[in-house]
Amino acid sequence: MSGFISALIKQRKDAKKAQPDTNGRLREIIGIIRKQNYDNGITPEVVVNLLEDLGPTYVKIGQIASQQAEYIPADYCDALAGLRSKVAPMDIATVRAQIEKYLGKPVEELYASFDEKPLGSASIAQVHRATLFDGTVVAVKVRRPGIVETVARDFALIEKVLDTFFKKDAGGFDIKSLIVELENTSKAELDLTNEADNLDRFWRNNTGREKVESPKCYRELTCEAVLTESFVTGKEVSDTAYLDTLDEDERERLAALVADNFAEQVLKDGFYHADPHSGNVLIKKAGGKAAAGDEAAAEGGKVPLPEHAIEWIDFGMMGTLSTKQRQLLIDIVTNVVMKDAYGLKRTVLQVAQPQGEIDHGAMLEMCESMCGQVNGGDFGDFDLGDLMGTILGGLQEENYKVDPFLTNLARGIVAVEGTVKTLSPKVNILNYFTDKVGGAMDFSLNLEHPEEMNPEIAMKLIQLANGLTNSAVKTADTLDMLEKGQIKVRTDIGFEEKALDSINRIVNYLIRTLIIVAVLIGSCLLCTASALSGEGVAAMTIVFRGVGFVGIVVSLFFAQRLFREMKKGK
Repeated sequence: MSGFISALIKQRKDAKKAQPDTNGRLREIIGIIRKQNYDNGITPEVVVNLLEDLGPTYVKIGQIASQQAEYIPADYCDALAGLRSKVAPMDIATVRAQIEKYLGKPVEELYASFDEKPLGSASIAQVHRATLFDGTVVAVKVRRPGIVETVARDFALIEKVLDTFFKKDAGGFDIKSLIVELENTSKAELDLTNEADNLDRFWRNNTGREKVESPKCYRELTCEAVLTESFVTGKEVSDTAYLDTLDEDERERLAALVADNFAEQVLKDGFYHADPHSGNVLIKKAGGKAAAGDEAAAEGGKVPLPEHAIEWIDFGMMGTLSTKQRQLLIDIVTNVVMKDAYGLKRTVLQVAQPQGEIDHGAMLEMCESMCGQVNGGDFGDFDLGDLMGTILGGLQEENYKVDPFLTNLARGIVAVEGTVKTLSPKVNILNYFTDKVGGAMDFSLNLEHPEEMNPEIAMKLIQLANGLTNSAVKTADTLDMLEKGQIKVRTDIGFEEKALDSINRIVNYLIRTLIIVAVLIGSCLLCTASALSGEGVAAMTIVFRGVGFVGIVVSLFFAQRLFREMKKGK
């Protein structure tokens, strides 16, 4: 591998020195550019036609660029993903020479049979069917001769153009970073041992998973320019005529299997197929029958396994996720499901870097909007791809630079959702991601048998725990936003003028009632006073009782008046 990279670097340096050859290629490129029709501007279709005319190197650059959503608009990425090379297939003599050069033996000594007609031809390599001496049918991918030198020369030319015309970023678009990323990815694409490594890792990860298959790499017949893998025989999911031969239940089971396996790749393996469109997922017959009587799956609300198996192919584009990145994705899904806008905001800020001052209020509003789209555990037509798209779109509008792992994953999710929907619109991949998220968080519940817990109850417990631990953080976030003037406190207290008048009346009634009661009690005490002994005392007693009687009459009068006012609500 290190020798290959060194050779590529040397070729690039030599290409930079080869001024006449570089200038000749530049004149050729200018001629191709002039032939294009620009009446409607530089549309995605124009870009695709231009790259196809420029040749294999630029086709591969375009295909790689289709995965760079953080740099390129979505409509251009979609168009670039469909790029196909306008390159003639290699003749069989060239293919045999390449195999003998890199594997060190003639084709006849390596394979029992080798089909001369290629199964497919692309910008970097073409594929032939062959048979091993033990009878195993394999596919042999052979790299085109001179493609390494061509790519190195073209990138040297691109760098020269950039150095001349793009001294700075254009409108915030870091085109040099994009080209560096494309060059690095192209190096990996040109070395077929990288794809072999992907094959091996993916095959190991999925070993033991029922009804999920992938090609096996034959390392003894693989090198940087030749890749030998097991031959696939299934039907592509994109083959709608074949899908029409399957019943609705089987298609739903296949869709559920694709969704479940992709969620497992992302959240458990941290190594996933980054281009899972319907042409890269095959349906093949497998031994045994569908688990129509799979009571365990039925009782658990899960879709039973299908009769057929699925097989993943084409491992040139793979995505990797670190443990931290997987946890961030789990946090995003969990926060949305539990409508925790504060938690979603904190998580999103870990995968995006602001290009200026953070507007926490706008960010919180965006997160609340996303959380409001999910209704409990019933996701309906709400797709995970929509969620990721909403997050990325909102971040771009607020001028955030998003971690590439999230943009690449988002494109993969959108692609696999298309594959799942092609099989059955009943299956929502978000359900399978939330199932895996729940499994990933079982440890936090510390239960003896978490797998037996009702998912809704488990989610409520997690929500309660998160609420208890995060309330202080939410308060701190709110105070921070308030201090920076990024949120406003509405001082609209719910007491209207009418309500305040009612309170005043009640207080007035209470005071008057207390006065009346006091006068009434005092008057009663005077009326019931015992006669005292001594001269003149009898006369005083009569006076006290007279005053008391008057007080009783007065208090009763005001009591009656108060009652009428209260009744009328004055």
